[in-house]
Amino acid sequence: MNFTQVRLMATFLFFLSGLAALMYQVTWQRLLVVFAGGDVGSITLIVSVFMIGLGLGNMLGGSLADRWTPRLSLLLFGAAELLIALFGFASKFLYYDQLYMGFGGVVDSSVLTGLVLMAGLLLPTLLMGVSLPLLARATIHHLSDVAECMGRLYGVNTLGAACGAVLVTWWLMPLYGLEGSIERAAAVNVFCALLVLPMVLWMPKPPMPTSKVADHSEVYPGEVSWSFRRCLFISALSGFIALALEMLWFRLLGVMLKSTAFTFGTLLAIYLFGVGSGSLTGIRLAVRCLHPGQLFLWLQFAVGMYAGLMTAAILMMVHEWPLLRGIKTYLDSYEPVDANLAALLIQKWLEGTLLTEEAAMAWIFPAMHLGLPLFMIGPPTFLMGLGFPLLQKVAHADLGGVGRRVGLIQAANIFGCVLGTVCVGLWLLSAMGTVATLRLLVLLCGVFAILALKERGQKQSPVLLGITGVLFALAVVVLPDQRTFWALAHGTTVDRVDVAEDGAGVSLLKKPMEHEEGRLPTVVYVNGIGQSWIPYGGVHSLLGALPSLLHPRPEDIAIIGLGSADTLFSALSRYETREVVCMEIIGAQLETLRDHAAASGYAPLVQTLADPRVRHVMGDGRLHLMKTDQRFDIIEADALRPTSAHSGTLYSEEYFRLIGQRLKPGGYAVTWGPTQRVRETFLKVFPHVLMADQILLGSFEKIDLTTTGWQPRLGHLEVRQHFRNAGIDVRSLVEPVLNEKSVFFGPEHDRSRIQDINTDVFPQDEFSLPALWGEGK
Repeated sequence: MNFTQVRLMATFLFFLSGLAALMYQVTWQRLLVVFAGGDVGSITLIVSVFMIGLGLGNMLGGSLADRWTPRLSLLLFGAAELLIALFGFASKFLYYDQLYMGFGGVVDSSVLTGLVLMAGLLLPTLLMGVSLPLLARATIHHLSDVAECMGRLYGVNTLGAACGAVLVTWWLMPLYGLEGSIERAAAVNVFCALLVLPMVLWMPKPPMPTSKVADHSEVYPGEVSWSFRRCLFISALSGFIALALEMLWFRLLGVMLKSTAFTFGTLLAIYLFGVGSGSLTGIRLAVRCLHPGQLFLWLQFAVGMYAGLMTAAILMMVHEWPLLRGIKTYLDSYEPVDANLAALLIQKWLEGTLLTEEAAMAWIFPAMHLGLPLFMIGPPTFLMGLGFPLLQKVAHADLGGVGRRVGLIQAANIFGCVLGTVCVGLWLLSAMGTVATLRLLVLLCGVFAILALKERGQKQSPVLLGITGVLFALAVVVLPDQRTFWALAHGTTVDRVDVAEDGAGVSLLKKPMEHEEGRLPTVVYVNGIGQSWIPYGGVHSLLGALPSLLHPRPEDIAIIGLGSADTLFSALSRYETREVVCMEIIGAQLETLRDHAAASGYAPLVQTLADPRVRHVMGDGRLHLMKTDQRFDIIEADALRPTSAHSGTLYSEEYFRLIGQRLKPGGYAVTWGPTQRVRETFLKVFPHVLMADQILLGSFEKIDLTTTGWQPRLGHLEVRQHFRNAGIDVRSLVEPVLNEKSVFFGPEHDRSRIQDINTDVFPQDEFSLPALWGEGK
C-alpha cells in the first residue's frame, strides 16, 4: 500500500466517521431532550456541550498526534472509532434508561443539568474530536500537502455528516427508531475500526519529518505573515458567525417551511453539504493561491453579504414574482405540507398517474424543503467550506507541529461556534430578534473586509473600496424591520399582523383583510404553522370544556400549550377551579395575545389573560410536569399535529405514564387522539378511557357519565355565562360528543393485542412515512 492509497483509505474512513457522528448527534439530542427539556435553553445547552467536547477532543488529538508516528496515529484513530462504537451501543441505556428514568425530575438547575450533560457527552465527543488531528498526522508528510490533505479530509467528513443527517432523518428513524439508528451508527464505527488494521499493517514508512520552520515569505510571496494567534482568532470569529447564521437561517426557513419532524435534518444536511463541497472545491484553489489569507478574509466577508442581501431578496421575490405565487400561497396557508402526502404524489408523478389538480401540491414540498434552502444557504455555506483549505495553508509552516495546529485551529473554530450558539440562542434572539441579529452578523463580517483591505497595504484599489462599501451598506440597510420581515415570511402584509419573537420561536397573529371582517377569524401562527384562531369555538374549546365539565371538582388543572388561549379559556369555566397552570415553550405567544387583546378588546381573551387563577409557565411542559411536586385534577396537552417536530414526546407511552403519576385520585389525563397509534398508546396506559370523538380522557378510576353530573352543569349560570361571553353554545358543543360519539374502555378490555404504539425512543407517528418505507418495524 503506497501513500496515495493510504490517503484514499483515510478519506473513506473519515467519510464514514462523519456519517456516524451526525447519526449520533441527531439521535442523542432526541434522547437528551427528554431529560433536559426541549426549550431553547436546554437545546442550546445540549448542542454547546456536544461541541465543547469536540473542541477539547481536537486539542487533545493534536497534542497526541505530534508525539507519535503516523502509523501509531492511525492506530489511535481506529481505537477511538472502536471506543465510540462501544459507547454508542450503550448510549440508549445510559442516556435514557439511566439518566432520564433514574434522574429525570431530580436535576432541577441549569448548572447541574449542564454538568450532567457534560459528564455524559464528554467521552464520546472527545473521541470524535481527536479524529481529524490524528488522520492529519497519518496522511501529511510534506508541508506542501497540508491544504490539499486537510481540505479533503474535512470536506469528505462534512459530506459524510450531511449523508448521515439525511439517512437518519428519512430512513433510519422512521423504520428503526432512535435505538435502531444508534445501533447502526455504532456498526459504522466498528467497520471503520476494522478497516484501520490492514492499513496499519501495510502502511509504508513515511519520510522523516523535519522540524525546520519554513520562511512564510517564501511560501506565500507578497502576503503579510500571519501569526498563529491571529489564525486562531480568525478561525474563532468565522465559527461564531457560521453557527449564528445557521441558527438564523434555520429560524427563518423553519417558519417558511412550516417545520415537521423532517425539516431540521433536511436543512442540516443542506448546510453540511454546502460546507463539505466547498472544502473539496477549495483544495485546488488553495494549492494555486498566492494570497490564501486575503482570499479567506474576502470569502468570509462574502458570506455575510450574501446572507444579508439574499435573505431580503428572497422574501421580496416570493411576494413579487408571479412564478413564485405558489410559494407565497403556501406561506399564507394554515397547514404544513405533509411529507407522506408529498411522497405519495411524487411517487404518482414518477409513475405518470399524477392528476393535474395534484401537480401544485406535488412540487411544493421539494421546492420548499430543497429548492428554497439550497438557494438561501447553499452559496454561503459553500463559501465557508471554500475557505477551510485556505486557512489551513496559512496556519502551517512547520511539519512537526501539524497535528497540534490542526487541533487548535479546529478547537478555536468550534469554541467560536459554541459562543455563537449561546449568544444567539440565549440572548440575541430574545433581546434583538432575527433581523437585528442578522444585521449585527453582517457588521461582524465587515471585520473580515477591513482586515483584508489592511493586508493590501498601499495597494488599495478605489474600485475595490467602492464595491466593498456599497455591498456592505446594502446588506445592512436592505433588511426590512422585524414586523415586515415576519409578515413577508408568512405570506402577508405588515398591516395584518401582530408579531413577537423570543429565543424559542416566532408567534404571529394574522388578522383578516378589511373586506373579510366578520367572515374569517384571526389566525394564530407559531413558527409559521397555524395553531388556532380567534374568536373561539371548535376543537380547542371542546378540549378545554369537556374534562372541566365532566370532573366533579376540577380544582387544579395543567394545560400544555397556549395557542390562542381557547383551551385555557374553556378550562376556566368552573367556579371550583382554583388554579390553571398553562405551560408554553414559546413565550412570545403570550406577548402577541396581550397585544391583540389590547387592540381588539375581544372579551374572552381579555378575561382569560386577566384571570388571577391562571399561572403561566414558560418552558417545556413535559419537563415541568416531571419536576413538579404538584398534583392535578386534569392534565391535558392542547391539540398538536402528530407529525410536528418533537410531538412524539407528547404522544408517547412514557409521557402518558408521567401525566398519570401527576394526577390526583380520580383525575383525568386528556389528549387529542389524531391517529390510531396515539389512541392505542393512551389505551395501554390508562385502565379507564373515554373516547369522545377524537378527544381521549383517561383515569385510574371509572368514568361514568351517568354520575358525573355533566348535564346539570351545562345549565349552571356561571358555565352558561362563561361560554356566552365567547359566543359559544356550550350545550351544542359538548352534548353531541358525549351522547353520540362516546366509547368507553374499562380494565376488562383486552390490551394484550396492543403492540404498535408510540414510545420516546420510537415516535412512529412523528416519523411516519408509509408511502416510502412502509410502517415502522
